[in-house]
Amino acid sequence: MSDLTYRARSEKDVWDYLPEFASEQLPRYTSYPPANRFSGDIDAAAASSARARLPADATISLYLHIPFCQKLCWYCGCHTTVPTLADPVETYIQALKAEIALVASDVPSGARVTRIHFGGGSPDILSPQQVDELFAAIRARFNLSPLADIAVELDPRGVSPGLVQAFANAGLTRASLGVQVLNTDVQKRINRIQPKAVIEDAIKMLRGTGVESINIDMMYGLPGQNIADVVETGLFAATQDADRIAVFGYAHVPWMKKYQKAFRTDDLPSGETRFRQAEAAARTLTSAGYMPVGFDHFAAPGDALSTAERNGRLHRNFQGYTDDASDALIGLGASAISSLPDLFYQNTRDTGAYRACLGEGKSPVVRGLKPTREELSIGRLIEGVLCNFEVNLDADTRKAVYPKLAPLMRAGLVGLHGTTLTVSARGKPYARNVAACLDPGFAAKPSVHSLAI
Repeated sequence: MSDLTYRARSEKDVWDYLPEFASEQLPRYTSYPPANRFSGDIDAAAASSARARLPADATISLYLHIPFCQKLCWYCGCHTTVPTLADPVETYIQALKAEIALVASDVPSGARVTRIHFGGGSPDILSPQQVDELFAAIRARFNLSPLADIAVELDPRGVSPGLVQAFANAGLTRASLGVQVLNTDVQKRINRIQPKAVIEDAIKMLRGTGVESINIDMMYGLPGQNIADVVETGLFAATQDADRIAVFGYAHVPWMKKYQKAFRTDDLPSGETRFRQAEAAARTLTSAGYMPVGFDHFAAPGDALSTAERNGRLHRNFQGYTDDASDALIGLGASAISSLPDLFYQNTRDTGAYRACLGEGKSPVVRGLKPTREELSIGRLIEGVLCNFEVNLDADTRKAVYPKLAPLMRAGLVGLHGTTLTVSARGKPYARNVAACLDPGFAAKPSVHSLAI
């Protein structure tokens, strides 16, 4: 199949390649303002006060960051390393338990934890005992809802019966598996050899312990990847009865992740070739019965995410699209970001500094942002565009953003009727471009963000 012959169309979504928009470098807008605008003016005391100001009956999501992998994948843009004698997992877990206790001491006693998400890195690097210890620490310090949704991101290569059983014993409800691509040549190029049988065995292990909800992540735009590879991976995800499938474009950011310099630029799909890979993923998954959610997620019709999308209750946070409506997202671990009603803050990225802070009983918070009322309003508009593809603009906002929206309007990507801004069927793949028009702080700069598509 030629990279440029995938031209299927549907009445719901239109994939027209518009290079001036597809090649823009834009924030992913998992928060607003984006994290690259945080400053050192926000410190541990500000974070502690914000946690203490939570409502007495607040609902809380916990995110635990495990910044380690057994082996680095060269496409990865996450904050992670391979553990060494000088940077071991065990002492990190002890520091994480100390942060759990420190943060919980600020939170009102009536607040309930309704969600827990383990991310990374690769949490499958944990031992079953470490999993037990972390959940014991959470239950000892927080008021954990018996109906809490508990999720973990896993590298299929690290999934073992003992690890799966430890998470299952803790009440695991959902697992996200990084599949990315099945083509072995592309796997070699990205330093992630992962046979299909390994993925299938991981899914069987999870379902064998009662974890029925499976998410799969797949990618496009990887070195040496073509449309046939994308279709193959999408069909595989569908045959595994995944509940949710996330489709991410490879973000080539060698100025941030030095190991990405291992890729030859000539091997990276670009321009319309990359765009058609994104289209092929969407066509494959919708043809298999999945419902599009936002601009890069797909969910089974009965899944909570597709239900939230249909009912206008879809949200977006640092993990992407979610049906999570919690009052606060509290990040734990090195580099973890927290989102409270009136404050964003982030822990130090340095795992050594993270351990040192907690070893002295100090908070690892190093930066953040206190959003203004205007910024909160803009954040709601951007979330509305990315989740619902429609928002209402007040007169002042309409006047301010009209010049930015005009090129998108001429291209048929958006419509502006009175106070209502609507992303058209043609504009849905370009939702991030629309969001950037609503962001008065965005200025296009090279070597900062990933491609729009």
